[in-house]
Amino acid sequence: MVYQAYGSLSEEDKEQPWLSVSGLCRIMKCSTSGYYEWKRKYEDPMPSEKTRSDKKIKEKMIEVIKKLGHVPGTRTFRSELWRGHDTVVSRKRLRRLMQEMNLIATMPRKDAYKGQATHDHPCCALRNMVNQNFGERPRQVILSDITYLYHGRNRNLFYLCTFIDAYTREVLGWGMSRKMDVELVRSAYAKMKEAHGSELDKAGVLIHSDQGSQYTSTTFQQILRDEGFIQSVSRRGNSQDNAPMESFFGRLKTHILSLIALCAEQETAEELVNNYLESHNDESYMYELAGLTPREFYLYKVTGIYPCESYYGIPATKLMPLSTLVEIKLEQKEKKRKKRRAQPKERTEEEKKLILNAKKLLMERNQMSEEEAHRYIQKSSMDTGTSIVETAQMVLSLMSV
Repeated sequence: MVYQAYGSLSEEDKEQPWLSVSGLCRIMKCSTSGYYEWKRKYEDPMPSEKTRSDKKIKEKMIEVIKKLGHVPGTRTFRSELWRGHDTVVSRKRLRRLMQEMNLIATMPRKDAYKGQATHDHPCCALRNMVNQNFGERPRQVILSDITYLYHGRNRNLFYLCTFIDAYTREVLGWGMSRKMDVELVRSAYAKMKEAHGSELDKAGVLIHSDQGSQYTSTTFQQILRDEGFIQSVSRRGNSQDNAPMESFFGRLKTHILSLIALCAEQETAEELVNNYLESHNDESYMYELAGLTPREFYLYKVTGIYPCESYYGIPATKLMPLSTLVEIKLEQKEKKRKKRRAQPKERTEEEKKLILNAKKLLMERNQMSEEEAHRYIQKSSMDTGTSIVETAQMVLSLMSV
């Protein structure tokens, strides 16, 4: 209103004190600074340099999402924009842009724990040689595990077995089958040997897995002994002993399980998984690997030649050796992981009372001892993928009826 009124005045009228900008602002009850800000925007509608830059980055972020098929976090966005679009953006700015775009990073969902092994078998003689120390060089510790996938209207199950390098995160070999047996592990192992056999220094290579019967079978143990590898197994019921493998499967399912479920035939589903695993090695720029893909990182560690001229826009010559930077990032990540494990979450008094009431109810209704009631709640929590507090709430709500 002030802008229109002042613009309609003649030059002679504008010289009148009560018709000045300040006079009209007083009449309209608005500030002069607000008037000049509106005038600037009205007469010069061109966006600022920062606004134009943000718009370009947002367009590139959308391209990254289309490429990956999901919304990544700021670290992945930063690596993808640098390597794929030659654009260096800080994580702080990316967080702001993600908020403006209403983007929420896709997080791996917790898979319900399917139960712990309670039987005794020859694997008891096998030791945990890794102890959550996942190697100081490539091809030193090889991790393996099996996970389930499903496809089609009836959710037809099939299984994926993979072998990955714990240090470079590169998938070395994999196999898929409708049966979760020793033959599945053998096929994945054979693919790893065929593609990377010459890279494995058998005398010092650890093959680490959980205590699944496929890995502890005499057949697979004999294969590793014949090849000269050292076998290592996780402690029973301790997923942290194979954490990088569990994390990898979590990301895989988050990214493509919903797409696999749409496949009518298993062959189509397997082709989709194959493409994902191959692109993981060649196209997944990983923040903790100095912005390199797993395969690039392996070649860098072997040859000592960094494949990029800069590190997030800074010339490599101005930094400490890039190998040192990578080691620092990996050490920081390991320290954070250990710190999280060493600091268990303290329960409130209300939560403690809730768990105690659930145990008392189980002891009263099912004639359980306190230890048996605690183990029941703990196992139910693992089986359903919920916290102990949530499980206690469920017990109280179901058994109080």
